[in-house]
Amino acid sequence: MTRSLSPEFYSVLIEGNLNNFTVMELRDAIIRECKDETDMTLRDYHKRAYRVVLRLLTAGLLEKSKDISEFARYKKTPLFVASVFKQRVTVDRGPKQPRQPKQPTQVEHGAPSLPVKDPCIRDELDQLVKTYQVDLLSSIGESEEYLRLHQTYPQLKAKLEPHYLKSRDVSSKILGKIRAIESVLAGMPKDPVS
Repeated sequence: MTRSLSPEFYSVLIEGNLNNFTVMELRDAIIRECKDETDMTLRDYHKRAYRVVLRLLTAGLLEKSKDISEFARYKKTPLFVASVFKQRVTVDRGPKQPRQPKQPTQVEHGAPSLPVKDPCIRDELDQLVKTYQVDLLSSIGESEEYLRLHQTYPQLKAKLEPHYLKSRDVSSKILGKIRAIESVLAGMPKDPVS
C-alpha cells in the first residue's frame, strides 16, 4: 500500500530517516525544513506534528516507546519500514494573508500577557490538555503494568520498583500540568455560542 506524506514530513521522516523522536523533535525538524516559507506559529507546527504522529500511530506505523521519560518517544515499526511512501502534492492556493500579530496587554504587575478573549488561546490550551491527557493515560497504564508484573513475578521487584516509581512521578507531573491549564481555562471567559 502506498502512503502519502506532506513534503516536509516526507523529507524529515523518509529522506532524513528521523526515528525514535518526540513530537517536539519532529516539530523542530519540520520547522527547519519549512524555514520561512509559512506564517505558522510554533503551536501550529506542534499541532501538525502531533496530528501526523497520531495518524501514523493509529495506522501501526509508529509505536510509542516504553522508555520512561517526561515526553513519549516514537519509533518506526517494521510496517513503516516496509511501507512505500510518496510526497503528497500540495496545491498552491495563492498568497496567504499575513497573520495579525497578537498584541500583548499589560496586567497589574506590568508583565505582558495575551488577551484572554482570544479564542485561539482557549483552543490551544484545550488541545494541550488533550495532549497531556493522552500522555497521562499512557503513563498510568505503564504504572499499572509494572504493578501487574510485580504481582506476577515478585522476584523482579528490585528491577521493577524504580521503573514504577519513575512512571508514577511522570504521571504526577503530567497531572499537575493538566490541573494548571484547567485552572487557567476556568478563569477564562467561555466562547459565546453562535
